[in-house]
Amino acid sequence: MGLRNWITRLGAAALALTGASAAAQERITFVTSWRAQAEQGGYYQAQEKGFYRECGLNLVIRQGGPSIDPVQLLVGGAVEIGLSSVSDATFHMHQAGFPARAVMAAFQRTPQILMAHPDSGIERFEDMRGKPIMIAGSARNAYWPFLRSRYGFTDSQIRNYTGQMAAFLADRNAIQQGLITNEPNLATQALGRPPKVFMIADSGYGTYGSVVVVGQALIDRRPELVQCFVQASVRGWTDYLADPTAGFAAVARENPQNTPEIMRNAFDSLRRANIVETEETRIHGVGTMSDARWQSHYEALAREGIVQPGFDWRRAYTLRFLNRATGS
Repeated sequence: MGLRNWITRLGAAALALTGASAAAQERITFVTSWRAQAEQGGYYQAQEKGFYRECGLNLVIRQGGPSIDPVQLLVGGAVEIGLSSVSDATFHMHQAGFPARAVMAAFQRTPQILMAHPDSGIERFEDMRGKPIMIAGSARNAYWPFLRSRYGFTDSQIRNYTGQMAAFLADRNAIQQGLITNEPNLATQALGRPPKVFMIADSGYGTYGSVVVVGQALIDRRPELVQCFVQASVRGWTDYLADPTAGFAAVARENPQNTPEIMRNAFDSLRRANIVETEETRIHGVGTMSDARWQSHYEALAREGIVQPGFDWRRAYTLRFLNRATGS
C-alpha cells in the first residue's frame, strides 16, 4: 500500500476519534530520546499539522538529551509517555516493579551505531575490547549490557558522551556512539574521510527503535488517550515520509542546530537504511510491531543474562492500539 493511501486511510480513521477533541483537550507530556532532530520528525509532523489535537490531545513534546533518561522520567511520573531508543526498556521496567508497555515502534531496527577512526584498526565489535567508548547515560541501560555480555566489553571502557564530537576527534583510539543518520556524515566532514561505522543492529541486537512507552496505569485508566497518541503518531510518520516539510520546520524551531542540510541527510539516511520502512510496514503500516519480533528479542537478551528467564515477554508491549490505528 502506498504512502498516500496510508495517509488517506489514517486520516479517515482519525475522524472517528475527533468526538473527544470537541469537548476538551487533554494535556499530555511526551519526552523524546534525544534533542529535536529529523529522526523524530514523524512526531513533530503530527504536532505541527494538528493530528494530536484532532483526537483530543494537547501534546507537549519535551526534548531529550545526553543526560535525560525518558524511562526514569516516566517511572517518576514527570511525563505520561516516553520514547525509548530500544525495546528493552519495558522488560526492565517490569522487572523493577513498574508495569509499562510499548505501544508502537517508529523504527523497525535501531539506527544507533558505534564509530571509530578510519585508521583505528577496528574491523569488528570484538576489536573494541579495552578501548574507550563514548556513550550517553541512556545507552548504558539500552544496548550496552548486550554488547558487554556478547563481546566482552567492560564498564571501565565507558566515557561520557555529551553530544559533542570534539573528544572523539581528538583521540584516534576513541569510539563514539551515534546514529547512522547523522554522526558519520559529521565525522567525514571533520576527518576528511569516512569513519568506520558499526550498526548496533548488526551486532545480534534485534531491538526495535523509537519505541513509544506508556505506563500500564494510563493504558487502564485512559485508553482513548493512548489510542489518540498512537493514531496521530502513525499518521504523522506516514505523512512525514511523504513530505517532511512541516516536520523539518518544527524540529528546526525546537533545536536551531538543525540546518536544512542536516535534516535532509538524516531523512534520506533513514530511508536508505530501511529504518522506518520495510516489507512489514508496507503491509501493516508505519510503527508496526509483531509478537515474533518481541519474543525473539526477549530470548536473545535472556540468553545473555540481561533479562530474567521465565518473564512473560508479552507483558512488555501491546498491539491493540496499533491494530486499531492501522486496521491490521
